[in-house]
Amino acid sequence: MDIKIGIVEDQRNIREKLVKRFNFFEGIKVVLVAENGEKAIELLDKSSAEESPDILLMDIELPGMSGIDATAHVKASFPNIDIMMQTVFEDQDRIFKSIQAGASGYLLKDESIEHYVAAIREMANGGAPINPAVASKILSQVRQANPNSQYTEEDLTHKFSITEREIDILHGIVKDLTDHQIADEYSISPHTVRTHIKNIYKKLHVHSRASAVKIALQHGLIS
Repeated sequence: MDIKIGIVEDQRNIREKLVKRFNFFEGIKVVLVAENGEKAIELLDKSSAEESPDILLMDIELPGMSGIDATAHVKASFPNIDIMMQTVFEDQDRIFKSIQAGASGYLLKDESIEHYVAAIREMANGGAPINPAVASKILSQVRQANPNSQYTEEDLTHKFSITEREIDILHGIVKDLTDHQIADEYSISPHTVRTHIKNIYKKLHVHSRASAVKIALQHGLIS
């Protein structure tokens, strides 16, 4: 089954280049192209379930509605759509805000098309692709913003009902491991890993790996 993607990018040459290049890869189908957040939302509102993208490539800096605001709107109205932010390394502050808005992954704009495709496939399989250097910056920022938000183990159990195995899974997510890598590390099946991740999402009231990491760090579930 094809992975359906949408492209939200204000620069026409970049939009057209991405569409053209994605056409060379099997299993990737571009179903939506928009020059700004407002147009993307308009097209999504008109799309049927079959036409709606699985993943949106969202430029973080858009005219009018920002990519962050567009992400928040899309996740509120279409929670099943995963959002991959397109950004530059210097945007780490806005990347942090996009985590709060519901983005699940991040691509630097100078990445190769092969890296784009690999990241899209990883996200479609439940991953949260992000450049390691950017991830390090974001996690440091979260820790600095919440230095005293530590709970006792009893508090955490009562507040979130997080199990020890789910803590293990969270540590795997922080290390940017795939479902299969987490499964190998803890000698469980990938299906079990995905089940744990779904349970973590429910308990933390989030919709992405990035958001789960943010909440876990804020409340001292992981360090």
